[in-house]
Amino acid sequence: MDQHCQASGLQEGLGGSPPLYANFPRRLNAISLDTVVLVAASALIFFVASVFERVDAVRITLGIFWWFLLLFYEPLLVWRLGGTVGHRAMNLRVADNRTEGNVSLLKALARFWIKVFLGVFSFLTMNFSRRHQAVHDIVTNSSVRIRNTAKARPEHYTVGRS
Repeated sequence: MDQHCQASGLQEGLGGSPPLYANFPRRLNAISLDTVVLVAASALIFFVASVFERVDAVRITLGIFWWFLLLFYEPLLVWRLGGTVGHRAMNLRVADNRTEGNVSLLKALARFWIKVFLGVFSFLTMNFSRRHQAVHDIVTNSSVRIRNTAKARPEHYTVGRS
């Protein structure tokens, strides 16, 4: 196992075994969990803003932070850590198909905005792609894979080719 895979706990595609690509229900669970995280963070931000409703600087700062959270939560975590809180909880990792590492910040931003723009329609291509890719994955040459194969059950993934 190479050092990159050891450091990140990745096991897919090693020793001749094909990578395991996440299926739609697993990815939907990750998105659902991320939605809960964002709603909880938003509620906390709005609560703090209401406590400081007479302090404009605090309210403005919290408003800016809230927008930053909404716009950059997914792209920054996918770029730096290979996935969001939801991805991690569902044992998933977003990988660049060319390098096998994390996607670049530009790709992470593109993935996010394509997904936002297309919504659920972005996922319609998953059953027709050899890597079980959504439109935002295909456009950015990325895929969502099982992070740790030892923790995966067969219903969590589709076996694909590199």
